[in-house]
Parts: sequence; structure tokens; C-alpha cells
Amino acid sequence: MSNAEDLNRLTACSLVLLGHIFYVLGNHRESNNMVVPAMQLASKIPDMSVQLWSSALLRDLNKACGNAMDAHEAAQMHQNFSQQLLQDHIEACSLPEHNLITWTDGPPPVQFQAQNGPNTSLASLL
Repeated sequence: MSNAEDLNRLTACSLVLLGHIFYVLGNHRESNNMVVPAMQLASKIPDMSVQLWSSALLRDLNKACGNAMDAHEAAQMHQNFSQQLLQDHIEACSLPEHNLITWTDGPPPVQFQAQNGPNTSLASLL
């Protein structure tokens, strides 16, 4: 592991995965014991994808246990994480650099600002 953030991300993913396995096996108490710390750890990193995953599992877990209020709260968290990830994706797709993904021939579609100089095209950087 390169740093504490990577280790925390791996731990959070492992906890959610274990929580999902326990959920599928019907062991809701153990599932909850895995998912809640995973959510807390993912919020410290922060890792929106792990938070989305754990909130979905927490929502389903609370529904299965009959905890309507907790299920509603987890569903709201899931909706918020989902909207944030969607917004981040839309913003990333609107950046000029995103055009490099579909660039196949001709001059590069993006101009880059050199740190101590004028604008340069990607071709001059290659």
C-alpha cells in the first residue's frame, strides 16, 4: 500500500463486500457490523463510490430488518451520493480534455497552458 488513504479505501471496500456477503447469507447483524464502519471509513477518505455502495447496502439491510426510518435515511444518503457522482461525471465530460478520449487523427483537440510560457498544443508536448 502506498499510503494510509489507499489502506483505508481497501479496508472500506473489504468491509462493504463482507457486509454484502453476510446480507446475502441472511446474517443481518453481521452485515450491519461491517457496513456501518465501512460507511464511516469511506466518509473520512472520502470515497464517494464506496459511500454509494455502502448506503445502498445499508438501505436494503434496514428494509429487510423492518427499520423504515433508517431505510429512508439510507435511501436519502444513497440518492445524494448518486446525484453527486452523476454531477461529477457530467462536469468531467464537459471539460475540453475529455475530447482526448475520442481523438483518433488530426491535431490534438486540446490546448494546454505551459507552466511558464505560452499556450502549446499537445502535439508539441509529444
